[in-house]
Amino acid sequence: RKYVHAGTKAGIKANLVRYAALSKDPLWPAAQAALTGFDPEKLSGKKERLAFWINAYNIAAVRKVLEIYPTTSITARGDGVWKAPAIRIAGKDYSLDEIEHKQLRPLDDARIHFAIVCASLSCPDLRTEAYTAAQLEKQLGAQTRAFVANKTKGVRIEADAVYVSAIFNWFAQDFGDVAKFIARFGAKLPGGLARKEISYNWNLNE
Repeated sequence: RKYVHAGTKAGIKANLVRYAALSKDPLWPAAQAALTGFDPEKLSGKKERLAFWINAYNIAAVRKVLEIYPTTSITARGDGVWKAPAIRIAGKDYSLDEIEHKQLRPLDDARIHFAIVCASLSCPDLRTEAYTAAQLEKQLGAQTRAFVANKTKGVRIEADAVYVSAIFNWFAQDFGDVAKFIARFGAKLPGGLARKEISYNWNLNE
């Protein structure tokens, strides 16, 4: 809540993060310690696992940014950032890729793609609260609806084509029928229009 605020940058509406100020807050190492010291084996049920690993991904992404801060992008040192160790939890190192592909995607809820945030402008917005099992259904629904409604990076319908985020193409197998998925969350895509990809902006969501 302190360091994430709605704004517009490079023409993209996004929740922007004050990374430098966040890094100096004593709550930041405390939040990391609470996460890294927890044993995921104690998690009970799908909702607890989803909430835990979404939070883990987002904190890990912020950590990767701060490792190279000041920077213009989490990818400033190349695409290896996704496979490099990002956070240690219960004595085991996890990369961003491992959290996304081995912990979250097997839980079979495509809405995770609008909750995990890779610190870039075209990513979904970083939420101003932690994910919890009790609020997860509401939180994931809100995140997905907000992303679909964001014409600058989610879904935009124009006279000649429908423009959608690259996320819908990268993880098409998770969404199934992309048009039906998008319609569930507020945007009915007109038939007969070409579908094009919105250019993905990897600049830092700062």
